[in-house]
Amino acid sequence: MLRVFILILSFWLTASLAHARESLPLKTGNTEIQLISNQDTAAPGSSFTVAMRMTFKGNWYTYWRNAGDSGEPVHIAWDLPEGVSAGPIQWPVPTRKTVGPITSYGMGGEIWLPVEISVDDTVNAGQPITLNLHAYYLVCDDLCVPEDGKLSLPMGMGPAESNPDHAAQVKAAQAKIPQIGTARGSAALENGKVSFNIEGLPDGFETAQLFPNANPIIVHSDVIEIAAAERGQRYRATAGYGWDDGTPENFDATLVADDGRAVVVPINTGAALNIGAISGGNSGSIAGSGSTSGSAASQLSLLSAALGAFIGGLILNLMPCVFPIISLKALSLAKTAHGERSEIRRSAWAYTAGVLASFIVFAGLLIALKAAGASVGWGFQLQSPWLVGLLSLLLFAIGLNLLGVFDLGGRFQNIGSESVARAGSFSSFLTGVLAVIVATPCTAPFMAGAVGLALTGSAMVTLVIFLALGLGFALPFLLVAYIPGLLARLPKPGAWMETFKQFLAFPMFGAAIWLAWVLTQQAGSTGMLKLLSGGLALAFAIWLLRKSGAAAKTFGGVMMIIAILLPVTTSALQDADLKPNSWSAEAVLTARSEGRPVFVDFTAAWCITCKVNEGIALKTKKTALLFERTDTEFLVADWTNKNDVIAAELKRFGRAGVPLYLVYKPGATEPEILPQVLSYDILKEALE
Repeated sequence: MLRVFILILSFWLTASLAHARESLPLKTGNTEIQLISNQDTAAPGSSFTVAMRMTFKGNWYTYWRNAGDSGEPVHIAWDLPEGVSAGPIQWPVPTRKTVGPITSYGMGGEIWLPVEISVDDTVNAGQPITLNLHAYYLVCDDLCVPEDGKLSLPMGMGPAESNPDHAAQVKAAQAKIPQIGTARGSAALENGKVSFNIEGLPDGFETAQLFPNANPIIVHSDVIEIAAAERGQRYRATAGYGWDDGTPENFDATLVADDGRAVVVPINTGAALNIGAISGGNSGSIAGSGSTSGSAASQLSLLSAALGAFIGGLILNLMPCVFPIISLKALSLAKTAHGERSEIRRSAWAYTAGVLASFIVFAGLLIALKAAGASVGWGFQLQSPWLVGLLSLLLFAIGLNLLGVFDLGGRFQNIGSESVARAGSFSSFLTGVLAVIVATPCTAPFMAGAVGLALTGSAMVTLVIFLALGLGFALPFLLVAYIPGLLARLPKPGAWMETFKQFLAFPMFGAAIWLAWVLTQQAGSTGMLKLLSGGLALAFAIWLLRKSGAAAKTFGGVMMIIAILLPVTTSALQDADLKPNSWSAEAVLTARSEGRPVFVDFTAAWCITCKVNEGIALKTKKTALLFERTDTEFLVADWTNKNDVIAAELKRFGRAGVPLYLVYKPGATEPEILPQVLSYDILKEALE
């Protein structure tokens, strides 16, 4: 009986080894992976090839060896027996993937990643081995999801034995891997552009796309110019930050012809290759999107971004931080709705002019700051404590005026209730300016991508997007002014308007309190003391200016100056005052090295959406228990005060403002980006 059992066991082991040329397929989400060997058995002192086959659902894809502007390349971590080693991944041909201003290099459909496995001659020929790998990769479509999976492939040891079917599949995969041929090239930096001189390319590569195997040699999203030369061709592309610290080391580039053929070209960065004069016969360009021209691709992305900005501008009118100011204009329209149509339209256009002028000024400031190398983002003006303090005092003064505490007449139109009643053009213009200043901390839906493109694009792109945002923001009042039906629906002037005017004082006070709280986060108790003292000086100045006599008015003017100077002298707290659980790249790495999930909250005290999310999702008992149960490290990246490191991290994820919520899962190479509006269920799904 024992002999029969041993015989059956021997047959089972032999059969297992005979079919050990491929691992079981593993579904990791949007991808199925499998490890396939071209041999059933391997001999000591030899090598063989295995390939990880990846099959993607629909339009999902992963990233090439050079991921481009975003993403991470596929990473394989091997766990191999002693004496067995794995070579590098042999990468197939990439394709360009463009989303808005971001261009990446990806691979989709079914791809094979061959790897050569070497077996030392000291390995026991009679002992089977097992190849274990852990693959990490991002899969992307409209969004990106980190996935990973473990595969095991048993291999018999003994005389090398090939499997015909799998050997043919692996060989076909290897045949598609670009190889170094006769072509050679060089790369040199010239006035911010990298010039690639390449000679020896096969026929049909005159308009081949160029993919540097190393990152960041070029700016991938910019147009790459191609020109024919006497003895080759030249590519010119915008230099990437890899040239900032000097000349990069030699690298390879993959060139892909229109018919799908590809070659690898060694690139020398030490000396420019002489390919003769540029003939201009085959001049052209390839865009960051690959198949479209550079101008068409950029126009398409700019058009969609401008549309998103326009819609975001419309929605901004409904955001909580804007309502107190917009209500002033609404009151003005209600008072004049049944008056002269020309006056109503003039007021609406003055308001629009104030909005557009403010957005143009913001765009100009951003362009100038970017040119100076500063890191800025949406709502950057409220990173200045002195401006926050001044705005708080201004809204406090508007509230007092709406209650009838003082009336300074037409010289301060739109700072008082009489200015609202008169609805003068200058009053409307100032309302537009003030509305924009207070509105920019809000990031409305549809705006994130558009503002991100504005902050990373050219000066013209920035200006176009900000104008679209301003037009959307001002459109509701223009529509009311030009559509009689809308005006007719507004209530007629009457005694109710005085009550409504006084009621509007309280949203102003609420907005002033919010800004005062923001200032506390930025400048601490000292900043709050200066603001409250400024409020006292402002109230005293208003009381004095209402008195008769030159002395009272002079002293009142002095107190007004003091009220303004107190918040102006307020400065932000230093980074040393940040809490111990504040975000940093090192803190993320430390937590991840311990195998813990990490949740990062990019927030700011002036961000209304952030505070709403804190109240309904983050600062709750359920969420605290969830973080404790999942052993999640909770890190806060506080952008209330200017912080270039946080600004750069936001930019890395294509964002120009907050909120941004990231979840790093154990084993994942890139974080998952959560929606801008959080809930407990969203957090639970991401962390469990």
